[in-house]
Amino acid sequence: METGAGRKLWTLALALCLQAIACRAEPLADAPQPAPLISERVLSFKQMGASGALRMRGGNGVAAISFGSRADELITSLTLKLRYIYSPAMLTDLSHVQVMVNDQVVTVLPFVKGQGGKMQETSLTLDPQLLTSFNQIQFRLIGHYTLRCEDEAHSSIWAEVSNASEVRMTVQALPVADDLTYFPEPFFDSRDYSPLRLPMVFAGRPSLGALRAAGELASWLGALSGWRGARFPAVLDGMLPPQHAVVFAANGQRPAFLASLPPVREPMIAIMSHPERPERKLLVLLGRDDKDLLQAVRALVLGQAGMTGDLVRVGQVKLVAPRRPYDAPNWVSSDRPTRLGSLAARKEDLQVSGLQLAPVRVAFRVPGDLFTWGSRGIPLNLKFRYTGPQSNNGSRLNIGVNDFFVQSLNLNASGIGGVQTSLRLPVLENGLLTNVDQILLPPFRVSSRNELEFHFNFAYEKQGECANGVVDSFRGEIDPDSTIDFSQYPHYAQMPNLALFASSGYPFTRLADLAETAVVLPRQPQKSDIDAFLAVMGRMGASTGFPALRYRLVSEDNLDSVRDADLLVVGDSRELALLKTWRAHLPTRLDGDKRQVADGDTVAPEDAVTFQSLGVASHPANGEADFSARGKVGALMGLESPLSPGRSVVIVTASESAAMNGMAAALIDDAKLAQISGSVALLRGDAIDSELLGPVYHVGSLPLWDWIWLFLSGHPLLLAALAAVSVLIMAFVILRIFRILAARRLREGG
Repeated sequence: METGAGRKLWTLALALCLQAIACRAEPLADAPQPAPLISERVLSFKQMGASGALRMRGGNGVAAISFGSRADELITSLTLKLRYIYSPAMLTDLSHVQVMVNDQVVTVLPFVKGQGGKMQETSLTLDPQLLTSFNQIQFRLIGHYTLRCEDEAHSSIWAEVSNASEVRMTVQALPVADDLTYFPEPFFDSRDYSPLRLPMVFAGRPSLGALRAAGELASWLGALSGWRGARFPAVLDGMLPPQHAVVFAANGQRPAFLASLPPVREPMIAIMSHPERPERKLLVLLGRDDKDLLQAVRALVLGQAGMTGDLVRVGQVKLVAPRRPYDAPNWVSSDRPTRLGSLAARKEDLQVSGLQLAPVRVAFRVPGDLFTWGSRGIPLNLKFRYTGPQSNNGSRLNIGVNDFFVQSLNLNASGIGGVQTSLRLPVLENGLLTNVDQILLPPFRVSSRNELEFHFNFAYEKQGECANGVVDSFRGEIDPDSTIDFSQYPHYAQMPNLALFASSGYPFTRLADLAETAVVLPRQPQKSDIDAFLAVMGRMGASTGFPALRYRLVSEDNLDSVRDADLLVVGDSRELALLKTWRAHLPTRLDGDKRQVADGDTVAPEDAVTFQSLGVASHPANGEADFSARGKVGALMGLESPLSPGRSVVIVTASESAAMNGMAAALIDDAKLAQISGSVALLRGDAIDSELLGPVYHVGSLPLWDWIWLFLSGHPLLLAALAAVSVLIMAFVILRIFRILAARRLREGG
């Protein structure tokens, strides 16, 4: 039996070996030093979170954009490539836009006479020494339109900076310590707003066990990356890419650069420098076999907060409490009201100030199968604070969801007002808090991914021709204790519906840990198949905010072991034999260059009411075409599982490996995901065609009364017949009652 001292010596030897590998590429003192690792990073304002143009209104209007600086990089140069436009009514001699970096004015954008109303382009070189970990670039409009009796809030004072503007940075890689204390840095840095791209290195064709471990890690990193998107290119030849990477190394299958390591005796996690580029780091997962690799991944995911040093030995790792349905951290609760404060990243995100206030935006996700058919609306219990406006006439809080106007609430000068549906006694009223009992959001405008918008608009009155009347600043705040309530809705959905998969990963994400999901790969998955598989797992994590710790990974030869699961099938159509086996069940057919494509129903958007009838058995094709064609095409298909009724299958496939890469890229592209719906979506370049074909089935359950009304809504003739029969029955009953009463009177009178 191994002693504690022997184990420590062996661990020390392993650490020294890892250090020796990392030091191989370090030059001697008199050897020429390698050139610094320098690269260029480009971020558009849209990537940095600007969904539209940055708008400045009024004589002192402000707009801002934020970005971060990675801990392992030094920004050596910073250039703003701006596209902007301004009002032609402003005086160019007096008007301009101040450009500020972290509240310090660095330059101005002058206005040129005769160029107002035309899109302008300019490049500004800024001092990178002004940057910190998190940075904000602000634009302040100094606008004037007249020399006499100027109104700071006049409609002619405006300017906009396009969200196509860019921040261009030249960055130099910095050496960082081999220390898991800072993990997930440098592999994922929350200050980096660009999509995560982290290669995963294997020593050859990986086993299903190694791929399962990689999938769990990809889902966790996908949850961290969130809106950025994440790709995990697979490296199957053991060659290290020139960037941060994750290495999977079991004793029997290791990349060549780890060949000198002694065999490990337990799961281990190590961080080391890249043998050729010390600025880049490798996260090395070591184990005796695939089970050890999975243990190492789970230890990293569940216990990384307590890890330190460059080498961690993993003991026992247990998954204790399984997830409950619909409890994903990224989703609003479906069994109780959800506080808006829990949906905002920071409390400050619910506050705005200035003369022309920007909207307060609150993003939220809901389970894809919430059944809101026939609902009057989704309750929003809102509380908000604001500075008392100067004018009672025209000051409002406008409320919207997903760019759809919902309701407008009047703001009064005392700071107390709004719509109240019940009597309130102002015993504890402080004069600043406004209570609105309930606002109803239209269910047909709420989908899986949503954004609430609250826009404070304050009016003012001019007291004279040259009296301004505008206060220095207005303030508004949505109270964090405001709630939105989805608890009254059952879970029921008509399937197949690829829009739900694209937006929220449904039905697989019904359980955040994917406990009822099996991922199916071809017998011999190629690199492109593995890339797509890891991208899908990253997308699952981004949808739920939780790693997929309980999913199953099988080859298409072992489907009998996962008959009870929802199946997520990923693979090139030339390698995936399952497409031939299930040919009769598929809404379209793809086998390399051979294709059968059908024209089906027009697909309704995800947020439309699609539950019109339970009696519709299928969506027939208007026509079919069989042909062979060269070129790349990807396909996403949804159907009911041929193995188990009520279970779902989603297939991610393509005509060739290059098209599989396109499918993997599409899975992190929100613009493309928004175009996916129905039962089949075909991807050709940037074009996506969605169709609704084949049998319809339903998942979830409804209360009996809702089920009856839903069924009757799709059969108006039956509803009319039942109504007529009901009237006849009621008439017969009433007539019978009258006859009984008449007979009783006759008996009593006789």
